[in-house]
Amino acid sequence: MSEINKQKEGLPKKIALIICNGNPPPEKLLHQLWQEADYRVAADGGANQLYYYNLIPDAVVGDFDSIKPEVRKKLPNSRLFHVKEQDTNDADKAVRHCLKHECTEIHILGAEGRRNDHFLSSLEILFKYTPNVRLILWTPLERMEFILDNWKENLPLGTILSLLPLFGGAQGVVTHGLEFSLDSHDLLPGKTPSGVSNLVISNPVSVTLKKGQLLLVVQHTTNY
Repeated sequence: MSEINKQKEGLPKKIALIICNGNPPPEKLLHQLWQEADYRVAADGGANQLYYYNLIPDAVVGDFDSIKPEVRKKLPNSRLFHVKEQDTNDADKAVRHCLKHECTEIHILGAEGRRNDHFLSSLEILFKYTPNVRLILWTPLERMEFILDNWKENLPLGTILSLLPLFGGAQGVVTHGLEFSLDSHDLLPGKTPSGVSNLVISNPVSVTLKKGQLLLVVQHTTNY
């Protein structure tokens, strides 16, 4: 994403992983992202998930109303970051913590399930911080991120990909590598065309926007 790269120019790539207190993530996906991350953060009760897998995060961030006492006792005080304010949720606090540590890419796991309002809030967090950092939210079936200006990636042929006009949508959308291509089209809430369930037919796949933002949803090709 060029806008993010410009803002982060000169900084070495630093990948963070945030574990939230939603449904437990698939173990295979958790371990994959854990190994790829440079900095690992539990958002409050997300530490309970990691404790089950005998994984120790670099930091636990939140208001500490969800972390179990027995889990908290196992962690060094130097890794506990208690944020008392109640204007934002624990995932938001964890993202801000990662930004303070100059992370250039943040992956979020365990943000879906249990309560849909928490999941929708997580999408709002993606939208809120994407101008500052690349943010990717993972579920057992998909990964999601916001596109602000342009995006390009090589994906397995046949991958299902959607472009959703959340938070206002986008104008002047151009795509390459998809079965149903867009050439300077607008993707707006409640309007046609629909950006749901497109198909990768060639690489690289690219999306450019003239104005606005789109939520990119890519289905996993690996079975987690």
